[in-house]
Amino acid sequence: MKKLSILFLFLCTFLTQVSAQESKEKTVFDYSETKHEFSLDIAPIIQGNYPSSLLYRNHYVSENGKNVALRLGAIINADFSSTTGTGSLNDLNRNNQGINLYVGKEWQKTFHPRIIGYYGVDFGAGFGRNEIRNTYQGNNTINSTSFNLNSTGFLGMRYHFSKHFSLSAETSVALNFNTGTNRIERPNFPTINENFNSVGLSMSPLRAIRFAFHF
Repeated sequence: MKKLSILFLFLCTFLTQVSAQESKEKTVFDYSETKHEFSLDIAPIIQGNYPSSLLYRNHYVSENGKNVALRLGAIINADFSSTTGTGSLNDLNRNNQGINLYVGKEWQKTFHPRIIGYYGVDFGAGFGRNEIRNTYQGNNTINSTSFNLNSTGFLGMRYHFSKHFSLSAETSVALNFNTGTNRIERPNFPTINENFNSVGLSMSPLRAIRFAFHF
C-alpha cells in the first residue's frame, strides 16, 4: 500500500505539471459521444490479488453547464484459506465473503486535452460474512456477520490514452457505520452471541487505480 501511495502522488504531480503546459492538442475525449464508461480497479492486480472493484459512470452535462457523472459501483471480496498445523499447531480454516454496492455523483474539470480532474461523493451499503474454524481443544468456530453503511468523499485525476480508453487514480476519506453479530461455538461450552456496533473515519491515499473503457 505504501508503494501504491507513492505511485499515486507521483502520478498526480506528473499530471499537474502536464496540465500546466500550454498545448494545442485537440481534445481526445468527448463525453457527449462516449457517455458510458466501465472501469476495473487494477490496484489489486498490482498487489498480486484478484480484481474486486467495478464501476460504471454515466457522463452528462448538468443544467448549469457543468460536466458531471452518475456513478454505480460494486466491491466484491472473497477469501478462502486453510493452514494445516504440525506438532502443537492447529489446523485453521478461514472463509470470508463480502459485497458493497454504492451510488454517487462526481463533478469534473478539464485541465488538458487528455486530462480531467474530478471530485464527488459515494454512498454505499454492504454485507459481510467471516468464518474461522480451528482445532484447538476440539472444533472451535467463530462466525461473524456484519452490515455497513458508508459515505465516501473522493478526489481523482483521469488520463485519456484515446477516445475509448483511460486510466484514473483516486484518493478518498470515508465515514463508516458497522453493525453485526459474532457467534462463538466451542465444545462443552455454551454458544456465545455477541452484538457489535462501530463508527469509524478512514482515509485512503490511494483508493483505486482504474482502467476504463468509454463507449
